[in-house]
Amino acid sequence: MCKLIFLVVVTYITSISTIASAKTILGAYILDNGYSPANMTAFKTDINKDLGIIHIFTSFDYDWNTLRVQNTNIMAQGATSMITLEPTLAQRQNDNLLPEIIAGDWDGYLDQWIADFKIWIEELDDPDARVLLRFAHEFNGIWYPWSNDPENYILAWRYVHNRFEAADANQYVEWVWNANSVDVDDYNDITLYYPGDDVVDWTSIDGYNWGSNFSFTRWNTFAELFEEKYALLMLHYPNHPILIAEVASAEPSDVPNSLLGQDGDDSDRTENKGRWITEMFKQLRSQFHGIKGLVWFNINKELSWSINEAEHNTGVAKFKKVVNRQYVKSEFRSADAYTRHGKLIGAGHHVQTHAAGFHQLPKSFIEQRRRQHHQMLADKAQK
Repeated sequence: MCKLIFLVVVTYITSISTIASAKTILGAYILDNGYSPANMTAFKTDINKDLGIIHIFTSFDYDWNTLRVQNTNIMAQGATSMITLEPTLAQRQNDNLLPEIIAGDWDGYLDQWIADFKIWIEELDDPDARVLLRFAHEFNGIWYPWSNDPENYILAWRYVHNRFEAADANQYVEWVWNANSVDVDDYNDITLYYPGDDVVDWTSIDGYNWGSNFSFTRWNTFAELFEEKYALLMLHYPNHPILIAEVASAEPSDVPNSLLGQDGDDSDRTENKGRWITEMFKQLRSQFHGIKGLVWFNINKELSWSINEAEHNTGVAKFKKVVNRQYVKSEFRSADAYTRHGKLIGAGHHVQTHAAGFHQLPKSFIEQRRRQHHQMLADKAQK
């Protein structure tokens, strides 16, 4: 009888832990890159849900004079910042700065960045305050200058991490290692870029439903976009929770823009973005138990990714409905909260593979995307 009671208690506790771990933190990247509290509030109002993570981008052109404003705004929203730190400069958009970082050429910038970050976060007087830091994301693409360089990528990641460690700043940081959902580099193996379990807290993936706007893309489900990389992360790095750091879907009304090298057609015009969003959360819950956070990319950029930025955007009603279910949460939890004995809690064994091709991006698209991205950072920056 005692053994039976013990088994029931253990099963109950395990079930509670599994249910808790199955919840997904909701996040978003929102128009104006963290400078507009009004836009953050409007997005939360439209979906009737608070956010656990608010995403911002920055580069080596900027420091904590601007980041203090962005991150203070995010903290005031009750969210945790995910800072994507891009090792690039607006005046050197095509230069790979990773070798310079390794050589110590950026020590002054990094050390000042870290010192000012510590001043800001310690002023909060909150022992649980932290940021997610996503350094040099989408390394397996070709659209960023730090891409396609695994050896220097690993050395630079560990070098930057060690600068934080030397300054006793890693206690406030969770490091997010981020791959694109499709390999577009020369290696086709993201494990070659992995800097090590000791310097990574979260693994993460970015992926977008481009619809039929390129000749080599089609309307893809969430599962089709992410299942291949998800399976790989679960196989090689089972001790880290997975974050979907960027995800969105095009609008069926989007038509290919030849100025951006989009050479597809409008065969996806009968699809439905709201239905895509509903299915995304169903698939997330049923097939991807290792994913513990999802950050929606809510601006119209290359395509109409947003759900509420413009009149032609759709999907906000479905998004609102699904994120207010019990398994989507507004509170950030540390990566450590999702592991027990070095393994993910409630990760399941859902492993699928799906091959996709995204290797034909034209040079015009890459150059335009780099210019557009730097302009996005500069538009609202307060130097």
